[in-house]
Amino acid sequence: MKFLLTSLPVAATSTTVEAVPGPSRPIAAEVAALLERARQRDHTAFRELFRAHVQGVHRVIRRIAGPRVDIEDLVQTTFVEAFRSLPDFRGDALFSTWLARIAVRVSLRAARWRGRALLSLDETSEPVADGPDPERLAAARETLAAVETLLGELRPKRRAAFVLHVLEGYSMDEVAALLNASTSAVKVRVHDARRHIERRLGEPRGAAARLLGGRA
Repeated sequence: MKFLLTSLPVAATSTTVEAVPGPSRPIAAEVAALLERARQRDHTAFRELFRAHVQGVHRVIRRIAGPRVDIEDLVQTTFVEAFRSLPDFRGDALFSTWLARIAVRVSLRAARWRGRALLSLDETSEPVADGPDPERLAAARETLAAVETLLGELRPKRRAAFVLHVLEGYSMDEVAALLNASTSAVKVRVHDARRHIERRLGEPRGAAARLLGGRA
C-alpha cells in the first residue's frame, strides 16, 4: 500500500504503511516544533509528521469508510488537506485530534459516495501488552475482526461515533467535537451502534464484553 505525497510540498516519496516504522507518538513539544517547521515548508518536518501519524489515520479511515481499493488515496487526501490547512491550526486541540477530524470528514464523504460496505480486518495495529498470552491475543483479534465486520452494517454517523469512542478511545466530548455534533447525539449514536453489534454477536463474553464496555 503506497502513499505518494507528491502533491504536498514534500519531496516525492513512496511509503507503505507496513514499511513505516512504529515510532512512539512524538511528545507535544516535539509535535509543536515539527508543526512550526512544516509551516515554513520544511520537507523533513512534513515527512516526520506523516510517518508518526499515518498508521492511526489509516486505521480510522479503514474502519469508517470500509474496505476499498482507494484507501491509500483517502489517507493521502487527509494529509493533503491537513498540510494545506496548517496555517489554520492554532493548537486548541492535539494535532492528532485535529488530524482525526479531517480523516473522519474524508471518510464520511467517501462513505456517502460509495454507500455502506462490510469491513474486514487485514491487520491489527493496536498495541498489546508485553508477553501476551497467545490464546487471549488470538481471541482478541477474532473479536475485533467480528466487530469490524459488523461496522459495515451501521449507518455512517453511528459507525463513526462508535469507531472513535469505542475503538479509538476518544471521550464522548471529543467525538462530538470531531463530528461537529452534540455530546448527547454522540451518546445516542454510540449506544445504538453498541446495541446493534451486541445483538449481532449474541451475548458478548470475554474480549467482546471488554471491547464493548461503556467508557465515559
